[in-house]
Amino acid sequence: MTHQDRPFAEDVKALRHALAAAERRAATLAELAVLMSQGRDALALAQRAVELTARATKAAGAYVYLWDRDEERLVLRAATEGWQQGHIGQIRLRIGEGLTGWSALMRQPVVVDNDPAQDPRSKPFPELRESAFKSMVAVPIVAPGEEVLGVFSLYALTEAAFRSSDVSLATEVGSLLASGLIQAETLTQLQVQSTAARFLHDLPHNAWDSLPQCLRIMAELCAADLDADLCLLEVMADRTVAKGTVDAVYVSRRLSSTHPGISAVAEQDKAALTALLRGSDLSRLRIPLGAPAPIGVVTVYRFRRFTDRDVILLEAIGAQVAYGALSLIGAAGLRPLRDQLLEAGTPETTEAMLLGMGWKRRTTTTAVLRVRTTATADQAAGTDRVRDLIAETVRQPGRRVEILGDAGQFVLLAETPDQAARDVLAHRLAEVRVRPGVIVSVGVGELARTLPEVHRSLRHSATSAHWATLIESNGVVRFEEVAHLRMLPGTALAMSSSLRSYLGLLEPVVDYDLANRTDLAQTLEVFFAQGGSVARASETLFIHRNTLRQRIQRIEELIGHSPETFEDWILAGLATRLARQARGELEDSAAGRSPERSSCGGAIPDESCHDATSCQHADHAVGN
Repeated sequence: MTHQDRPFAEDVKALRHALAAAERRAATLAELAVLMSQGRDALALAQRAVELTARATKAAGAYVYLWDRDEERLVLRAATEGWQQGHIGQIRLRIGEGLTGWSALMRQPVVVDNDPAQDPRSKPFPELRESAFKSMVAVPIVAPGEEVLGVFSLYALTEAAFRSSDVSLATEVGSLLASGLIQAETLTQLQVQSTAARFLHDLPHNAWDSLPQCLRIMAELCAADLDADLCLLEVMADRTVAKGTVDAVYVSRRLSSTHPGISAVAEQDKAALTALLRGSDLSRLRIPLGAPAPIGVVTVYRFRRFTDRDVILLEAIGAQVAYGALSLIGAAGLRPLRDQLLEAGTPETTEAMLLGMGWKRRTTTTAVLRVRTTATADQAAGTDRVRDLIAETVRQPGRRVEILGDAGQFVLLAETPDQAARDVLAHRLAEVRVRPGVIVSVGVGELARTLPEVHRSLRHSATSAHWATLIESNGVVRFEEVAHLRMLPGTALAMSSSLRSYLGLLEPVVDYDLANRTDLAQTLEVFFAQGGSVARASETLFIHRNTLRQRIQRIEELIGHSPETFEDWILAGLATRLARQARGELEDSAAGRSPERSSCGGAIPDESCHDATSCQHADHAVGN
């Protein structure tokens, strides 16, 4: 070969090498595309990608690490044949840990041409014998939305073994793997939905003979779909009776062999079952049956940990179980007994429900408790403790107490032989203390000496609880204390329009008092209370009549006409009292004593403003 022919021969060699690399790349990508079209699962696709890419690049080793959302680790899921395969599922890396984790963190390829084990980013795994490798490539497996799904890596026994074409091939294989993983996840979701959709369809015909039988069969099918060793279904079948929970338990043979006697415990005592399993190595998954108004719960246990897929599947199955149970129970029977008692239409209905729950003819005191939390309190933590605290506070030996309800409202039925016992109960209810930020308002009804009278007492308890809530503090309101106020809300609404007009008219008076530290509103209230008599009003205020007339004249200048011309002095006096209370709240807010009650644009504070010193009305009132 002449000197002139040598460059041409080198170019031909390079072209042949590039052509061979392109052919290998095309064959690798084509086979992977076929595998994807066949719907191969993610692990099978990853393993084949490892084998094909290692052959195409002449790599001595290839790995696929996939991101495990549950463990928050990159986990080795595929490897070339040899000792590395024995460690699949055992090698775990955090994002950023090792060269593989660094590639995932930075979302870019890593190429190390000389002794990767000496790279400062490297993390040694002696069991993988990576010290024998002299060069490596790692590329992230990234979904279109930039979510890292894993890392694909290649290793060689020689230095600088990987060319740019090899890195490009690894990158394209990583993209194909990302698409395959997304496709596999979508397929998994479809399989979950299909399994859940067929859950009721697959029930045998005899499952619908009775609710207990239906639940037993559904528990067994649920355990099979979740590969669980124990499934417990708890459904509230009839809340008009004291013991309304129907339990269905399925225990696998595997669990029975490892925990002898567990089947008998599960059937007889849920508390004992929970205690027995608490110290075991079983994983537990528990979800409500049905939403947004659950009718029970389903709990499954197994030796392996549950995955996100299992959660999705159990939620879907739980909805099917709820539908199946409802078809046998009927929705009406699932309403809480608390609500049924409070909404019963007749005394006879209330009596029937009380008898159903075993409340026999005895003298009864009823109470309604409302639990509220401030913005900084944990509502669940507050309401969850109330039932136990009520029971501990009011319990008396030999006397029955029933506490019904949840979610912030409870109904209490207490056996109280006489009025003195009722008074003791009311005092004890006032002692219920939950935690800071949790407010318990209690309404106590009158003593009911027969079951039909409980119907009226419950309604009076609810009325009293409403008044207790208005107080906005922990406290007990007995019905006899507010019985005379029953018509007040309706009356207040009837006079609302006129009252609003008077309050608007009196705003300048309140503004003036706030700005000048005067008491014109008090003067006006006394004047109206004394029927417009200057003599009696001045005596009540301990001021001279001329002083009173001067104040009235000043009020006339502020509001535009004389208070003596008001048409309804009773309503005007009420408005004046409300305006005076508004002034007190504004002063407290400005002083920082009660920032939650202030004004927002008027003399009467509302709950929409949280800082009287910054709302427009406060600035105006204090600044003038």
